[in-house]
Amino acid sequence: MRLLNLKAIPIAYEKNAYSLNKKELDAIKKTKYYKQNNGLYLSNTISLLENKTLAPLKKFIVEKAKEYTLNVLGIKDQIYITQSWSTVNPTNAFHEPHEHPNAFISLVYYAQCKDSFLRFVLNTTSIRECFNFHYTIDKFNIYNSQIWELPVQTGDIALFPGHIHHGSVANKSSIPRIIVGANFFIKGRLGTKKTVSLITI
Repeated sequence: MRLLNLKAIPIAYEKNAYSLNKKELDAIKKTKYYKQNNGLYLSNTISLLENKTLAPLKKFIVEKAKEYTLNVLGIKDQIYITQSWSTVNPTNAFHEPHEHPNAFISLVYYAQCKDSFLRFVLNTTSIRECFNFHYTIDKFNIYNSQIWELPVQTGDIALFPGHIHHGSVANKSSIPRIIVGANFFIKGRLGTKKTVSLITI
């Protein structure tokens, strides 16, 4: 798992992380969808990974989310899936920048994708946080960019905090771009009596 430290936002990604078999891909394609803005189709279900055919994919996704929580975020709180869904982007369709309320971690798995980008959109850049100047940029990097695009293909996976604005570029391929998304939340005891912050979720 590799890291993109965009303004110290822990965006983790892995190339060619999981290969779907035909039954798994067919199960995702046969899911019922409804059309949204910009030509995007969103699954009716928000419990996609409860489909028994997708049990191996669910296991993989849960393991990756746990790895991200423990090894990247460095915390040992337990997490669980709150929602899972899929989207289909035909040619020229795209997903506008958005965030996931009530999500601790968000995850995107690319079930079918040909040379595309996952786009992250920040409120400001690192170097404009203290001094809000318009700098003359010579070369775009993670310090001076407000928008950052992560290249993605079939089999790739990305994980990031749920509050981060993200979306996709228009699908320029004749092959529909299909993703599986999942949100995770924390469960168990958080905080301590000593700090007057103890809660159980």
